[in-house]
Amino acid sequence: MPEVWDNATELDKLRAASEIHMPDDGQRLVWSVSIDSVGDDIETWTAGSTTICGVETHEGRENKSEMTSTYYEITVRVPYDFVIDQKDHFKITLFKGQTVDWEYEITTPIRFGVANKRFGARQVVH
Repeated sequence: MPEVWDNATELDKLRAASEIHMPDDGQRLVWSVSIDSVGDDIETWTAGSTTICGVETHEGRENKSEMTSTYYEITVRVPYDFVIDQKDHFKITLFKGQTVDWEYEITTPIRFGVANKRFGARQVVH
């Protein structure tokens, strides 16, 4: 393993450098579920913490088996210590300097890197 990953000071430098390349802003929309009077699940997403992020726009697909594919439209990078769950949604609030209001569902596992976390997502249309 490279020595840089064993050194806390070097890890902090890597994470700071990664965050410099996150020019966009976003917000975690925290997932919760409740049961209504007839026993159906009611899913909701409520506004959570905000963060800087990096948004890469491209389409992709992950094949998990012959029968299962996951599609995504963007890849989002968030700081290493940002808390997010795969059931959450993520709202982009600033993209390339423009204020936006784009909600995305997370469609890939959250990948933990040395310097940041990243996940694939596709836009939610209400």
